[in-house]
Order: sequence, then structure tokens, then C-alpha cells
Amino acid sequence: MKTFAKYDFYIQLLILIIGIISIFIMDNSSIGGLSFHFIVGISQLISYIIKLFFKEEKSILFIIYGIFILPIWISLLLLILFKSQAYNLLITIPFLGLFYSPVLALVYIFDTYKFYQYQK
Repeated sequence: MKTFAKYDFYIQLLILIIGIISIFIMDNSSIGGLSFHFIVGISQLISYIIKLFFKEEKSILFIIYGIFILPIWISLLLLILFKSQAYNLLITIPFLGLFYSPVLALVYIFDTYKFYQYQK
């Protein structure tokens, strides 16, 4: 677990940097800002799901991150599966997530750092 915590922190930090760089590289396209959300978000989602199965006590930041991020990914999955039904309701959640997910990305990196320090 100590090794996972170390690699997870450094990988998440690297992917955050790559996500920020992607905003500037793709700034002429409409995908520019969204690339950050998907590059960083997918890696954090995978890390979050892995950490969910650890028997370690979950921090309050970890729980808050899950409460706000999981509905975004669930609604995106439902939008893909059920394209036309409830589109207006399901699109609202990811749209709102565009505004608060960068803050949550930083919160998750901080929580990953704290978890790494705890494992030392």
C-alpha cells in the first residue's frame, strides 16, 4: 500500500500538469478546456475506485470528492447509454461539474499527498 500511495501521488501530480498543459496546447479548439477535465478526471476516477477498496480509514476530503465527482461520471455514462431520454436532466450535472471539478482535482491531489504522507 505504501508503494501504491507513492506512485499514485506522483502519477496524479504528473497528470494534473499534463492536463493544465493540454488547455494551452488546444486553446483554439472547443475541446481545449474539456481535455483537462477528461485527462485529469479519468485518472482520478480510477485512483478513487482503487482506494475505495482499501481498508484504510477514508478522509473527509476523500468522501467529499466522491460525493461531488461520482454523480458527474454516472450521469455521463447514463447519457451515453440513454441518449435521448432525460437528456436535459442528465446534462445539467456534468455542466455544473465543469465549474467545480478543477477545484476538486486539486482537493484530490492534496488528499493523495496526505495519504502518501500517512503511509510513510
